Amino acid sequence: MVNNKMKFTVNAKTDGFALTAKAGKHELVLDESEKLGGKDSGPNPMQTALAALVSCENVTANMAAREMDFDLKCLTINISGSFDPRGFMGDASVQPYFEEVTINVKVDTTESIERIQAIKEQVEARCPIYTLFKAAGVKMNDTWVKA
Repeated sequence: MVNNKMKFTVNAKTDGFALTAKAGKHELVLDESEKLGGKDSGPNPMQTALAALVSCENVTANMAAREMDFDLKCLTINISGSFDPRGFMGDASVQPYFEEVTINVKVDTTESIERIQAIKEQVEARCPIYTLFKAAGVKMNDTWVKA
């Protein structure tokens, strides 16, 4: 049997709340706001998680579009997430991650609303980060409309 598993590696170094991560040939800086003790030198981890989610959705949509012969010109994505910081602050009765994520996608395409729904379903079923959020019990609110 052939092992088709992919492995990803990130190496990081911290400086207080800031983190510089090297992922392949790319470098990312993450930090916290000054209000929480950081220097605001990059997005915070929660913002980064949302950005990773929409990036993954975009990649998955483009792959699915190719397979479906779907005319995908562009996606415009707005995302927000809410969580109760008490879990992060140590309250074991509150989950320390997103409770709810809302994703609004405008699809620039010549395709029908039915085809947009079909590609949305493909993304929700196949996107690794989306399915990770879903498996954690995060309430996912998705709206895909024609641009």
